[in-house]
Amino acid sequence: MDIYNISIAIEGYAKAYKNLEALQKTVASIPKGDQKTGCIGEYYSYRYLQHTNPNSLLAYGSHSEKGWDIEIKSSGLRVQVKTVSAYSKTRTISPIHKGWDILHILYLNTALKPEGFWVVKDTSIFGNKNELKSRKCKKPTNPNTGSKDIPFGTNLVKQLTEIIGT
Repeated sequence: MDIYNISIAIEGYAKAYKNLEALQKTVASIPKGDQKTGCIGEYYSYRYLQHTNPNSLLAYGSHSEKGWDIEIKSSGLRVQVKTVSAYSKTRTISPIHKGWDILHILYLNTALKPEGFWVVKDTSIFGNKNELKSRKCKKPTNPNTGSKDIPFGTNLVKQLTEIIGT
């Protein structure tokens, strides 16, 4: 029974992965990449930026670019996107690298829909470091969580979900 359920789950995951992969090749608003949770977060961020910068061209950075993920061409502002899902028991954010003007942190529920969305503009959080490791994302239901050296501010998830239509 377990073997059958595992096989069915793998088959469903493979179909979803294949569908996202196909969309990543044809739709400009979802980036290419095999870390699908991160790609989904970048897609939500991209949609948010399209709405808040309606007359600007947006461009994804290359995979070798560590300091930012999306550039707002008209202003030259660069956005780094960090995504954590409810599947992460520790809510650890992947390393945050210098090079951004705006940091978007997303917390996705188990349906991969946003429950947390924070916009950070304070680049002084690095101090004399080039990257921040082992930082924790806030849990949307508990404002006392998350790394204290990241100025999360207000959870803008309601604004984001209105924009992306979820």
